[in-house]
This record gives sequence, C-alpha cells and structure tokens, in this order.
Amino acid sequence: MTRQWQTALSWLIGGLFFVGIFFFGLSYYIDIQSPDVSGVPVLDADGSRDTVPEMDKMNILVLGIDSRNDDFRGRTDTIIVASVDPNNGKINMVSIPRDTRVKIKGSWDKVNAAYVYGGVELAREVVEDLLDINIDNYAVIDFKGFVRLVDIVGGIEVDVPVNMYYPPEGINLKKGRQKLDGEDALAYSRFRGTVEGDIGRARRQQQVIKLLLDELLQAKNILKAPQLIDTVRENVETDISVAAMAKLVKIAQHLDSTTVNAIVLEGTSKKIDGLWYYLPSEASLEEASKLLS
Repeated sequence: MTRQWQTALSWLIGGLFFVGIFFFGLSYYIDIQSPDVSGVPVLDADGSRDTVPEMDKMNILVLGIDSRNDDFRGRTDTIIVASVDPNNGKINMVSIPRDTRVKIKGSWDKVNAAYVYGGVELAREVVEDLLDINIDNYAVIDFKGFVRLVDIVGGIEVDVPVNMYYPPEGINLKKGRQKLDGEDALAYSRFRGTVEGDIGRARRQQQVIKLLLDELLQAKNILKAPQLIDTVRENVETDISVAAMAKLVKIAQHLDSTTVNAIVLEGTSKKIDGLWYYLPSEASLEEASKLLS
C-alpha cells in the first residue's frame, strides 16, 4: 500500500472514530495527493505509525440529518456526543434519544427540534445544558452519505432481531442474519417499532457505526478510498480544523473498533400535554456527564 493511500484511508477511518455513527469522518478536508495536512504528518516517512500527539480531551457533537424529508432544515434523527481522550486512548459515545424532553429557549420541547429552530449553535447549547458538559466541535452528517458508504464497501452483515416494517419510512426487513445495502442499513438503524423503542434504535445506530468501521478497516476497501473520501466531502459539514483532524487521525491509528465505549441515555417514555417524550433518568445523565467531562 502506498503512503498516500494509507493517509487517505487513515483520514476516513479517523473521522469515523471521532464523529462516531454516524459516521463518515471528517476527511473531506484532505487532498489525497498530499501525504500531510498543513505540515502535520499523519504517518512517519516510512509509513509507520507515529506516537500519539499531545492534545486536550475533545467533545464532538454529531448530528445525523435526513435531507430527503421536506423540513426547511431537517430535524436531527441522530444525536451523539463523541469524546476523544488522548491520555488513555479511549473514545466514549453518548447517544441521546431524539424525543428527549429538554428546555429550548425557555419552553419544553424534544431535543431534535433544537436544530430546526436554531441550527448547530442552538443544538450545541441545548445538549451542553442537558449533559452539563462543554462541546468543542460539531459534525453534521447527511444520511445520504451513510447510504453511499455502505454501498461502496459492499454492505454490512446484521442479524435482524425481528421483522421490521414501517412503510412511511420505506422500512421492510425480515428477521434473520443478512447482508444489508445502504438503504436497508439506514432503515435498520432508524426503526423504532421494537419493545425498546428509541433506546433500541440508538443501540442499533451504534452497532451499525462499528460494523461500517470494521468494513472500512478491511484491506479490500483500500482501493476504494477515492470514492469513500468524495462521499464524505459531499455529505459532512464540520468546524474541526485540519490540524486537529490530523492529530485525531494519529490517535485513530492506535485504535480499533473495540476501543469505542458507547452508551445510550437511559430513561422512560411519558405522555405530557398530548405528546410523547423521553425522560432520561438523573443517574443516566450523571453517568453521561462524567463520561464526557
């Protein structure tokens, strides 16, 4: 494998580690013809892994958006905070169910409405208040990119636990182990009609992230790096600097998918004023806050 292809794939893998689920990395900044970015080398001259660089712990808000709907801005179907700690080489992810009840501009609402009302900044503010943390950066990811990535790597194998059928969102999956293409993988990760509801959905999203990551780590997908990177560039918006991404990639080279620790906010669903909300427990909020602080 040439150094430039190692670099290109490393950027994609690094992005997947650090924006979590969904997902597709922060690698659209990279020029795949260059072995480094802004003078920050990703690999040593001989292509070997370098030591992990010094950097502070970093919390990244990941918002998954489905641009196929008719909303002006689109509600956030996936909300994850991914925390990178270079001191212990760990990555923690906290999934926030989209119906979580929060205060938005002084009124109670569902957390996924924050992005509609005020974009990334309001979503960041609401999540920071909910978890009592600071968020350093964000990544907004269009689900069209996720579908394309899964198709490029040839699909992911999943054991579907129950029949999943919900025509309004084009979901029609049969129970059993099978290889899912991009559209079906998205359907699997979005289905809520199980006994666990939104919690089960969040867990499936985390499962799909890791499965896709494992596929991207396969040597057979190295030659697909140009397609993968183009897809990322077209479907991810982020404010993470190029230099910071280069450092994140170096950390990623020392990790594998088992290093990712993922939890979902635990709680209960309750109907309030005619609407169903998800109410996270105080214990779960405290656990998440400690994990990300």
